[in-house]
Amino acid sequence: MQNIPHKVCSLLLLAALAAVVVLSADNAQAKPKKTVFYLNSYHHGYSWSDRILEGIRDVLGQSGLNIELQIEYLDTKKYPYRYITKRLFELYKHKYAKEHFDVIIISDNNALNFILEYGEALFPGVPVVFCGINDSDFDLLRRRGITGIIEDINAAELFELALKFNPKIKNVMVVGDNSATGVAIRAQIKRVMPKFEGRLHFDYATALDIEQILNKSSKLSSDTIIYFIPMFQNVSGSNYTAGELVEIISKGSKKIACYSNWEFLLGYGIVGGPLISGFEHGQETAELALRVLRGESARDLPIQTKMPSHYFFDYKILKKLNISQSLLPPGSKLINEPSSFYELDKELFWTIISSLIALLITLAFLLRNIARRRAVEEQIKRQLSFMELLLDTIPMLICWKDVSQRYLGVNRSFLDFFRLNSSMDILQRRDSELELDDNFVAEVAQLDQEVIRTRQRLLKHKITVQSPTGESLWLNITKVPLRDDKGNVVGTLSISENITREVSLERQLFQSQKMEAIGTLAGGMAHDFNNILTSIINSTELVLTDMEPGTADYRDLERVLRAADRGSSVVKRILTFSRPSTEGFVNSKVADTVIEALNMVEGSLPRNIVVKRSIEALDTVIYADPSQIHQVIMNLGTNSYQALRESGGVIKAALCEETITEDQAQMLNIPQDRYLKLTLADNGPGIPPEHLDKVFDPFFTTKDKGEGTGLGLAVVHGIVKGHKGAIHLSSTPWVESRIDIYLPLKAEAVASPVKRHIQAYTGQERLLFVEDDEDQLATTPRILESLGYQVVASQDPKQALKLLARDKIGFDMLLTDYDMPHTNGLDLAKKAAKIAPLMPVILISGRKNAVEAAQNQKNIRSVVIKPYNKLQLSEIIHKVLYPDGTIRAEHFDNRSKRSPRNGGKNKKAHYTPDFPLQQ
Repeated sequence: MQNIPHKVCSLLLLAALAAVVVLSADNAQAKPKKTVFYLNSYHHGYSWSDRILEGIRDVLGQSGLNIELQIEYLDTKKYPYRYITKRLFELYKHKYAKEHFDVIIISDNNALNFILEYGEALFPGVPVVFCGINDSDFDLLRRRGITGIIEDINAAELFELALKFNPKIKNVMVVGDNSATGVAIRAQIKRVMPKFEGRLHFDYATALDIEQILNKSSKLSSDTIIYFIPMFQNVSGSNYTAGELVEIISKGSKKIACYSNWEFLLGYGIVGGPLISGFEHGQETAELALRVLRGESARDLPIQTKMPSHYFFDYKILKKLNISQSLLPPGSKLINEPSSFYELDKELFWTIISSLIALLITLAFLLRNIARRRAVEEQIKRQLSFMELLLDTIPMLICWKDVSQRYLGVNRSFLDFFRLNSSMDILQRRDSELELDDNFVAEVAQLDQEVIRTRQRLLKHKITVQSPTGESLWLNITKVPLRDDKGNVVGTLSISENITREVSLERQLFQSQKMEAIGTLAGGMAHDFNNILTSIINSTELVLTDMEPGTADYRDLERVLRAADRGSSVVKRILTFSRPSTEGFVNSKVADTVIEALNMVEGSLPRNIVVKRSIEALDTVIYADPSQIHQVIMNLGTNSYQALRESGGVIKAALCEETITEDQAQMLNIPQDRYLKLTLADNGPGIPPEHLDKVFDPFFTTKDKGEGTGLGLAVVHGIVKGHKGAIHLSSTPWVESRIDIYLPLKAEAVASPVKRHIQAYTGQERLLFVEDDEDQLATTPRILESLGYQVVASQDPKQALKLLARDKIGFDMLLTDYDMPHTNGLDLAKKAAKIAPLMPVILISGRKNAVEAAQNQKNIRSVVIKPYNKLQLSEIIHKVLYPDGTIRAEHFDNRSKRSPRNGGKNKKAHYTPDFPLQQ
C-alpha cells in the first residue's frame, strides 16, 4: 500500500463509499411496500371500532414491514345498510379500480356482509381477515377462504355473576337494535338461555327509541336487570353513541342494575363483569393479517372462536347498588375508585392549621364587609324596585340603551307592546336581533346614533312600526342622551307614545274634509252633466216615438240612449263617494246579497285564485241598499283579483256580527254598538305604506292605464259612509291585505220586498213646467204631452207665477227646475204655495242635495234627479197625483189616445226603456 499513489487511494475510497450507498439503496428497495385495506362497519368516533383500529395500528406499526393502511367506514350505525352499501359499491369500484391490496381487514358483521356481497367484484383474489363477528355462517367463511376472530362474549358467566350479586333477580331485559350486529349478539344470548331456565326470564326490547326504552325501564321491578347490546340512535336530529345511551338508561332506571360484555361501555353506568377489549381484538386480528402478509394463506389459518375477557367493574355503580367488593372474582380491576388517604407529618399538619386560622380571621372580616355591602344592596334593590314599579305604571313605552345600542332596561308597556314575556328576552340585545320591522329597526338605529353624536335630545319624532300581529302602528318617540357622573354620553333614553288612535282620527277628519270638498266639486259637475244627459235622453225618446222599431236608425238611437245611461252611471259613481243616495235602502238580508256577489266574483276568477267564505250572519237583517252592497263586493273582489292574478292566492270573505269596543269605536269614529262586519282579504303583494292614506281618494290608482279609474275604493268608502258605517284597512305584504266594513244593526228590522213598475203611466191633467235650460224646455214638455198631459212651459219663474195667479185652479201640478239664474225651485214652490196651496209641486234637479233641501217644503211632494227618462217621469207624476196608489187602465201608455202633439191621430205605444227610478 505504501507504493500506491495518493490519487489512487482517494479513488478507491470514493468507490467504497459509492458501493455502501448503492448497497443501502438496494437494501431499502428490497423492503417491499404492503397495502392493507381496513373496512369498518361503523363510523369514526364509535368507541368499539376505534379501539379495534388502535390495536391494529399498534401491531402493524411494530411489525417492521413497510405497510400502508387504507381505512374506510360504512357508517351503518347512522344510515340503513342497503341504502349506503349500494352507493359505496359504486364509489369503491371507481375509487380503487387501479389499486391492489395485499390483505383486507374487516370489522363487525355489516362489513363482512359487504365483502361477501361485493368483495370479488371490488377486490378479486385479495385475502380477507375479519374481527368483531358475533354470529355468522362460519362454514361458508371457511369455504371462501376467509379467516379471523369471532367476537365471543361470555354472557353466561356475566348472568351467573349478576345472580351472585343479587340472588333475587328473576328477569333480564335485553336492550338492543335490529342491526346485523344486534341480531347476531341477540342470537348468542339466546343460545345461553337454556342454562338459566327456571332461574331467569329474558325479555327483548328491540326496535324501540330511547323514549320508549326509558318508559319501559322506569316501570321495571327490583328483581330485574338490564343487559345492553351496543347500539346507536338518532334522537331529534342528534346522534347518540352506545355509551351515551347506556348512561341515559342507567340514570333513568334508578336502582336497576345495567350489565354488558364490552369494555368500552364501562364508566357509562354498567356494573361490569367479564368484558372483552376492542384493543386486544384489534391486536389479535392484526397478528393474523401479518401472517398473511408474510406469505401464509388465509385459507389455511383457522378461525379463532375464543377471545379472552377480563374482569372490570365500576366502583361508583357498585356503591350505588350496594354490591360488596368481596363478591368480585379474583383479579378484578376497578375504575372510579377514590384515591387513598395518606398520613401527614406534624410540621405540615401545623402549617395547614395555622393557615386555616389565618383564613378564618380573614373570612370573618370579609363576612362583616359582605354583610354591610348586602345591607346597601338591599337598600338599592328597594329603590330600584320602586323605580321599576313607577316605570311600569307609565302607559308610554320606555327603554334605555348603551352607546352600542344594546338594551339595558324596559318598562312593562314596552314589553306588552312588542309581546315580550320579560325584560330578560331583550336585555343586552340590539333591535336588529329582535323580530321587529326592518324599516323600524333602521330608523330607530339612526335616531339613536344621532342623539349620541349630537349629544342633544330629539323630541316627538313620528315613526311607524309593524306590531307582532301585523298591524301598522304610529309611535311618537322622544330620545335624550344618558350621561355618567362626568357628563359623558353613555347611552340613550327613549320614551314612545302610541298615537295610532290620534293619527287615525286625524286621517278620518282629513278624509271627511277632502271628500266634502270633492263632493262639492262633483255636485257642480254632475249638475251640468245631468242637464246635458237629460236633454239627450228626452230628445232621443221623442225621436224614437216617431220611428219604426227595428230599423237601423232606431237601433242607432237606442245605442244613444244606452250611452246616455252609461254616462248617467258615471255621474252617479262620482256622486256616490261624496253624497251616497239612500233611496234604495230597504230592510234586507245582507248575506243573500254577499253570497250572490261572491258567486259572480268566483265565477270570473282563474284557477290559481281560491275564494274561502265564512258567512255566519245568514239571517241578519239591516237597513241597507242591496245594490250598493253588491257593488262593494264587486269592487273589492276586483281589486283582490287584480292583485293576485299573476301569483295566485286566496281571497277570504267573512260576514258576522260583532260588538266593537270603546277604543274601536273611537278609532272608527262610530258609536259603540253591535255591528254587522263584512271582511274581504287576500294574501297578495299588499298596499305600500305610503299609499294607505290615498287608496280611498277618487281617481287615485296604481294600476296600468285601462285597468282602473281610481273610483272603486272611493265608491266603497262613500257607500259605507252613506250606510252610517265605518271601514278599516290593514295590509301586510304577502300575508294579508284586509278591509273590514262595519254596518249598523237594527234588531227590529225585517226584510221587505222591493216593488218595481216597468210601464209608463199616462194622464190628461194640466201641468205647469218651469225650466231655464232651453234644450230641456224644448224636450220635456213634448215628453209630457206624449203621455197625454196638457203642458204649459215657461223659462221665467216670474212669468210662471203670473200664469198661476191668472188661473189658480187651472193647473193640476207644478214641475220646476231647482237651479235657475235669479231664483231657485224652492223659492218658486214657496210663492206658488201662497197662490195655490193645494197644488202639488215636483222639484227637478241635477244635484242630490236638492232632496234634503226640499224636505221642509210641504207642497213639494217629490224630487226628480237628473237625468231622467219618460218612464221615471211618468211614474213620479202618477205617484204624486194618485198617492193612494189608484191605477186605472186608461193611465197606461199602451192604449190609443189623442193628444195635442199627434193631432188626434192614432199612434203606436211610445218607447219606454226600463231605467231605474232615481227618486
